[in-house]
Amino acid sequence: MAVSQGKKSVETDADITFNETTVSIVPDKASMRESAKEFAYSDIKNIDYSFAKKPMLSGGGAIATALLVGFIVAIPFLFVKKKRHWAVVQTENDFAVLKLGTNNHRQVISEFKAKGVTVSELKEEGKK
Repeated sequence: MAVSQGKKSVETDADITFNETTVSIVPDKASMRESAKEFAYSDIKNIDYSFAKKPMLSGGGAIATALLVGFIVAIPFLFVKKKRHWAVVQTENDFAVLKLGTNNHRQVISEFKAKGVTVSELKEEGKK
């Protein structure tokens, strides 16, 4: 999970718990637990899933996230060299950026879909 700390962002391990009506994302480190997120499935507008060097966002999602976060949080993602599995969970007023594991990305995305959440699978430009 990408967590903002002041004017920068850091990545931290986090636990995702799928409850009956909500999903909880809680950082493992006690010092970052104030960054925990809980979203009702009904409040989630969209999840942008991508396999890319940095998290990809749909057009509307990119604008909303830029307004909420600002450019500073996006800076660490500019230096990622290896492709990763990303999921950006977006509600009307909040969001969470998740770097998913190679072994669990399908399971996490399937769980969101099973809960009725729309998942947009984005591709890098020029890729099919």
